[in-house]
Amino acid sequence: MIIEFGDKVKFVENETTRNAGVATLYGTCLGFTTPSMTNIEYIGKAEIDYAISIELTDTKKIIWTTQDLVEFISHGEGQVLEIGNVRATRRADGSWEEEIIDPAKEKMSWLERILRIFGKR
Repeated sequence: MIIEFGDKVKFVENETTRNAGVATLYGTCLGFTTPSMTNIEYIGKAEIDYAISIELTDTKKIIWTTQDLVEFISHGEGQVLEIGNVRATRRADGSWEEEIIDPAKEKMSWLERILRIFGKR
């Protein structure tokens, strides 16, 4: 299984992850890269030119690693992304449910929020 954006993972416990201080830690995949093109530092030994970015749950630290050093936990059901006028919600099977939104109707301005807090609206 390929670990993809938004997937929840856990670092396996082995010498490499223990030495890196990430053994058994949980995180979320933020993306991937081609190490030979980006010169990122990562843990593991890449058999292919591919590394994934994991944001650790507890510290928010970003770790680049090879895919064999993490195990899949879930697709992160319920995660929501908004890009422009599209809102995508992650399903349990890893797919995304997309809907068109009107951002102007969905979001309050900072002034509207402040007025609401003080009961002016």
